[in-house]
Amino acid sequence: MGGITIKKLCDALGVDKEEFFKIETIGLTPPVRLPRPIPVISWVQAGLFVEAIDLYSAGVSGEREPVHSTKAVGLHAFALRVEGDSMAPRYLPGDIIVVDPGIMCDNNAPCVVVLNGEATFKLFKESDDAVILHPMNNKYPEIVIRKDSQVDFRVVGKVVDLIPKM
Repeated sequence: MGGITIKKLCDALGVDKEEFFKIETIGLTPPVRLPRPIPVISWVQAGLFVEAIDLYSAGVSGEREPVHSTKAVGLHAFALRVEGDSMAPRYLPGDIIVVDPGIMCDNNAPCVVVLNGEATFKLFKESDDAVILHPMNNKYPEIVIRKDSQVDFRVVGKVVDLIPKM
C-alpha cells in the first residue's frame, strides 16, 4: 500500500515523530494560505458577443483594486466586470466575476467564451453535436454553435466566484 506515512512525512519535514505530534498538541496550526489579489483585467458582455479586448496588462487591476475570492482559484485566475443583463438575476451589471481558465467548464456552468474573437458570458451546455450558450435572462435567445461549423470557438474559463456590485 503506497501513500504518505507519518514517517515519510516527518522525514520530508526533517522532524522526528514526537516533535511532529508535539507541535500539533500544543495548539500550533499550519500556515494558512491567504487569498491572493485577483486582477480585474477588463469587462465581459452578458448579452451579445462583443470584441474581446484586454484593457490592462497582466497583474494590473485597471478599473479598481484587485478582488479577493473566497474560492480556491488557480494561478491564472482573473476577474471581469459584468456588462449587460443576460445573466440576471444571478449576475448583474457591475458585478465582478472571477474566471479560472484552469477549470474545465462542465454542463450548466457559467463560463466566459470567445467566438470569432468576440466574448460573452453564459451558461455552457454541451451535447454530442453542439455547444449551447444559455442566458439566465429569458429575454435573450440561446446561442447554438454546431461542432462541425467552421468557427473559431474557445472556452476562456469557468466562472468560479461572484463579487456583487456594492
